[in-house]
This record gives sequence, C-alpha cells and structure tokens, in this order.
Amino acid sequence: MKYEQLYNNYRSLAFSVAYQMIGSIHDAEDIVQEVYVQLNRVDLSSLVEPKAYLMKMVVNKCLNYLQSTRHKRKVYTGPWLPEPLIDIHTNELLNRLLKEESISYAFTVLLHNLTELERCVYILKKSLTFDYATISSILNRTEQSLRKVYSRANQKIESADKNIENKSQDTKLSSLFIEGAESGDFDPFIKELSENVVLITDGGGKVLAAIKPIHSKKNVIAFLQGIYKRGSFQGVLRMISVNGGIGVLQEINGIPNKAIMFDIQKEGITNIYFVMNPKKLSKIGHKLLL
Repeated sequence: MKYEQLYNNYRSLAFSVAYQMIGSIHDAEDIVQEVYVQLNRVDLSSLVEPKAYLMKMVVNKCLNYLQSTRHKRKVYTGPWLPEPLIDIHTNELLNRLLKEESISYAFTVLLHNLTELERCVYILKKSLTFDYATISSILNRTEQSLRKVYSRANQKIESADKNIENKSQDTKLSSLFIEGAESGDFDPFIKELSENVVLITDGGGKVLAAIKPIHSKKNVIAFLQGIYKRGSFQGVLRMISVNGGIGVLQEINGIPNKAIMFDIQKEGITNIYFVMNPKKLSKIGHKLLL
C-alpha cells in the first residue's frame, strides 16, 4: 500500500478521531497533516496493521497536544465546549465526514467529560472496534488496565447518554427556538425543556457569556428572556447541520455570532449549548484541509 492510498483511505477517520479527542477542528486538521508527513518516513512494507499504526500516530499526537494545552484549558474563561462541526454550504468532504464518522454534538460534549485516557480508550474500543491487544500496543498499557479504563468510561457514558437521535425532533425544537428568539415568545419551546435542563455558554472570555452553567428550567427561562430583551438574538437565525444533527446558527451582518445545539432525552431537552467564542465559529462551512 502506498502512502497516498493509506492516507486517502483513512484521512476522514483520522480527522474524526483527532476531533473527538481534542474538540478543535483546526488542530485536528494539523494533527492529521503532521501524521501524513511522518508517514512518508515509515517503511509501510514492515507494518502488519497499517490502520492501527496510523491510529497510533494520531492518538499519540492528540495526547501530546492535550498535555501541552492543559494549562490553557484550566485557565479558560467560563465553561469550555468543543467546536461544532457545521456545514452550511456544499462541502463534499465535510458532508461525507458528518454522515460516516461524526457523532452528535451532545455526545461530543459527553466524551470531553471523560478523562483524556478514558476518552482515548473509549474511542479506540467503541468507535474503532479495536481489541484490547491492539489498544495495548497503541497506548503501551496492559490489557488488564485498559479493560478497567474502558469499563469506567463506558459506565459514565451509559449513565449520561440516553439521547434520542431523531432529526425530525431536532428540526422541530430548532424551529421553536428560532420562533422564540425572533418574537420573544419562548413558551412553545419552554414546554419542551426538562425540569433539570442545563444551559452552557462558551464565550471563552472573548464575548459576554455566563461564567457558570445555568441550572433548572426556571433559571434557563429567565436567561433566555433576559438576553432576548437585551437584543442578543438580533440578526439572522437559521437551522444548520451540526455534527450530523440539527442546530441553530445566529449571524449578524453575515458573521456567525452563536451556534446553538440541544441534547434531547426522553424527558425533553436536558442540555442547551451556546458556542459563542468567535475562534470556535471561524471554521463554519469551511473546506477541510484534508
């Protein structure tokens, strides 16, 4: 197998793994590009499992990246949310990625509530279906320890994730939200909220945002009505494709201002995510560099 063939076969998968690991589109692209450059120095004929070797390179670079940026994450202003993968234009590669490799935005947030090692092992085992022997060779850890890490991660995921994957429901709720944000009448949208709903805003210290998550239906209602009165929903609001699901994008003078996503469970909307950090909205509709 030639370098270009190996790269082309797995570049979408490599990007998906890197994105799920670090939550940044630009940095995930950089990691995949660095892996490709390094791959040219490897004797492919000596590889028994080229896919596993490629994923090992991707994962190791992701772990190194996370270690180097750990301080920045600790001093980040307010809650941190992963960048949303949004497609608002015809983008063949991104479209294919969203269909084949992506997971919902709410699940991406959930992944980032795991430790770095838990997230890594969970992705390798659950998403890539690697066996423990392969994961052991990738991470240089014993199979026994990896089984414990995966069990711990899986318990956290299963206890929190009961997401209803229903695009028609996503579309309905996004439409209700837009109607409320435009008119100020959030009542139809409010009826869809669970009692313990949590609203998280990520402004990254770049724009005005809530420093802490907003808990409970009562407080979320007050927050939405308050920012409506301050004119925070002015501009154009429209439904978008985000991480394979449906969300809302607000634009002011053609510039993305907020990306809004929902976590929908059986009891209603349990989480609302506002990504407002301009840096995290700069890649909307872009052509992936892969």
